[in-house]
Amino acid sequence: MTPSFLVATGWLAFLFPAGPVPGLTRSVRWIRQHDCERMSKLEAYRLHPGRVAPPEAEEDGQVEVVVCRERLMRDGLRSPGDEAVLRRLDDLADELVAASEPYHQPLRERTWLVEVFYPDPTVAGKLSFAVKDDLLQAGLQVSDRVPLLSAEDVIVLTHMHPDQAYPAACQRYHQSGGLGPGEALLAVIQRDRRETVLHAGICVDGGWAWLK
Repeated sequence: MTPSFLVATGWLAFLFPAGPVPGLTRSVRWIRQHDCERMSKLEAYRLHPGRVAPPEAEEDGQVEVVVCRERLMRDGLRSPGDEAVLRRLDDLADELVAASEPYHQPLRERTWLVEVFYPDPTVAGKLSFAVKDDLLQAGLQVSDRVPLLSAEDVIVLTHMHPDQAYPAACQRYHQSGGLGPGEALLAVIQRDRRETVLHAGICVDGGWAWLK
């Protein structure tokens, strides 16, 4: 089901029939200026009772909406690398999901998780949202859950070269139960802070493969 779209900026809120995509009422710049989060209509109603109508009984809280808030940092205050990523956000998400396409059909019954390894947490959140949205558009089941590792695992992995660290993390997710047999993880990675190229890898049952 396509989620509804709630804009919650200042005192204004609007409910649209589609997600946060550019169009006649929303420019690409508008999209970049807002942080969006998908949640159930019931949760949105609890957070914004005067802006979201309560779910109907038959909806049972399962209908989704997308809540968008205007970000506090103005254009030009981010690093040039972060701004370059945000300017190409939709294209980057399309490229990353396209790289995972050979796995879509074999793993269609699994729930896909997305983890973004990017220095700026706000940019990482936008990347994660955009990639999840593309996966949903591809007809896959997507979860907002992120697999966790122990503090000891994190210490060991941070001292490893990325070529070894990500496959090792994938093994640990599998061994520790952080990533279950019914799940698949799409990882988005910035391997060098000097570049705006993003890489992708997939973790399934403890096995890692670079996609891009």
